[in-house]
Parts: sequence; C-alpha cells; structure tokens
Amino acid sequence: MSSTIGVGIVGLSATGNWGAVAHWPAIEAVPGVQLRGLAASSPESTAAAAKRYVVPGYASVAEMASREEIDLIAITVRVPEHRKLLEPVLESGKAILCEWPLARDLAEAEFLRDAGRPGPRFTGLQGHVSPTTRWVRDLIADGYVGEVLSSSMICSFPGGGATFTSASAYTADAANGATMMTIPFAHALDMQAVALGELTGITATIATLRTQAVNTDTGEAIAKTAPDQIAVTGRLPGGAVASMHFRGGAPRTTPFAWEIDGTRGSLRITGDVGLPMSAALAVEGAHGREALSPLELPAGYDRFPGLAGTPAHNVAHLYAEVAEALSGRESEAPGFDHAVELHRSLEAIAHRGTRG
Repeated sequence: MSSTIGVGIVGLSATGNWGAVAHWPAIEAVPGVQLRGLAASSPESTAAAAKRYVVPGYASVAEMASREEIDLIAITVRVPEHRKLLEPVLESGKAILCEWPLARDLAEAEFLRDAGRPGPRFTGLQGHVSPTTRWVRDLIADGYVGEVLSSSMICSFPGGGATFTSASAYTADAANGATMMTIPFAHALDMQAVALGELTGITATIATLRTQAVNTDTGEAIAKTAPDQIAVTGRLPGGAVASMHFRGGAPRTTPFAWEIDGTRGSLRITGDVGLPMSAALAVEGAHGREALSPLELPAGYDRFPGLAGTPAHNVAHLYAEVAEALSGRESEAPGFDHAVELHRSLEAIAHRGTRG
C-alpha cells in the first residue's frame, strides 16, 4: 500500500446524502487519505457523482474493488443493502469501512465477519473515537469524579415517531435493522463502554407505542414495528448503576444528556441533537458542592476542529484511526469483531426486555 490510502465510496451522491455530508468531507480533511473512486445507485447517479467529485465512477462494487489504486472501500448505504454490496469486497480482501449497523441482525453480522478472504475490516462507530468520548474516558480514568457511582443518559431521538419521509420509511420496519435501538442507542451504548466499561446485569423495557405512522411525502399510513421507547438499566465495572432512556419522535425535550456522578465529582455531557455519535457535545464538571461549569477540551484531542459541529467531524477521526491501522500503527478503529459483539449486546438487551 502506498503512503496515500485511496478510498472508494459506495453510495456517494452528487445531490447530498450521508456519504456526501460525512464521508467525503472527512476524507478531504484527513492527511494521507484520498477519494479515488465511487459507485452510486444507478448509472446516472454514478456519472453525476463522478463529475461532482472528479473521480472515476464504477458500474459495480466488484469493479471498484479490482482497481489497484483503491485501498479501502467505504460502504455508506442503507443497512439492508450491506451484505449484497460487501460480499464482492470481502472476496477481494480489500480493506473495508462499513457504516454501522454492520448488518440487519447478529447472524448476518457474524456472516460478514467471517466471509471472504482475510483483510482489514472496520465499522462506522465514529462515536467510539470521537474527541469527547476519549476525553471523558480519560477524565474518568484520571479520577475526576472519583469512584463512579452512577451514569444516567437520556436521549430524544428526532426520528422513530409518528412521521417518516419516503427516504426514512424503511426504518419503521424493525426487520431492516435501522432503528432507534440499532443506531443512536447502539452508538451511545458503545460510547458509554469506551468511557466507563461494559454494561452487565441488564434489565430493559422496550416498547413500540406508535404502531402506525404517516409518510409525510405521500400522506399514506405505514405500519411501524421499530421500538420508540427503550429504557435500560445495568451495572458498570466497579458496581456503578447505569440507566439509558431513549425516546423516539420526541423533538421538544432534552436532545441528549449524560450525567456521571462519583464520590469526588460529576460530569454532564449534553448534545444539540438526539444523535450522540454526531451531536456537538459540551462537557461540564464540578467537584464537591460546586455548581457545574463548562470544561474546555484540552489540546490534542480534536485533530479536525474545522469540522466541529458537522456530521463529518467524528467520521474524520474514524478515518484517521483507520489510516493508522492500515499503516501498521496503533489504532482504536473498531473492527468487524467489535461490531459483532455490539450486535450481540443489542440482541441480548432485546431478548431480556419486556415489551409494551
């Protein structure tokens, strides 16, 4: 592999989608990483995107994976399409960065982990390597709060409620694997594990209170099986109690708040949107009887401050970690093994959860 890592994006659009607003700006920002090709949903879309980004457009993922100048293929499309698009890349042995959720369920995730020729495989859990996640982890490790006693998280997910667009309607069906539980909740569970350790002794209440929704583009009613209320409690290493409550379709209340209390002090992490892996997060702290006050992120955590507040910010940190791994250096980029374990945790929570 050359000193510059050539990336091919599957699902990059000229008109704006997740690949366009998160992956492309992230690649542009990371030294030693370069966009060198793409494939989109149709020949017309591929041609338009190739013109927009001034890179070759390929008729298939297999064709793109065969090119020597492409070192890493990023899969940025909907979850139900992951397996079909990943299979030719897995057979090629090329490095992969696949958006999270990796798969529709645990069984499919295990298949993707094990299929094809051996090669580097990474998953899009950008909150895992975000500046704030790492900083909170280090604050806890350095004893800022003392012994951790509790962690309390609440999130108002803007989607998953009474309305969907035509583009998001597929997320109303739990079988498609792209729900509040598999996306924002899973990202938050992973971020919590980075900072505080894995959650054990879990109890859960999972409910789908709105069983019908409306497609706002067509006015049609659609059935909804995806959960819109998730309440989970458990124990963290050392015995601390943790709670997580995610509410779907709740745009009027707290977008995201995470409070960590300990024997010496407290931390409060808040976000401007109910997507903790992408939100602009602010951190406050206090010791003893002090009031919470803002804490400033120390130098060195944020390698891409120019992207702060954008969807590309944490994704750029993920690409930087992937580049470190592909260059043979120490890296925290989460791989397919990690993705499978997170899928396993979600299935265990769903199995234990009482449903309303």
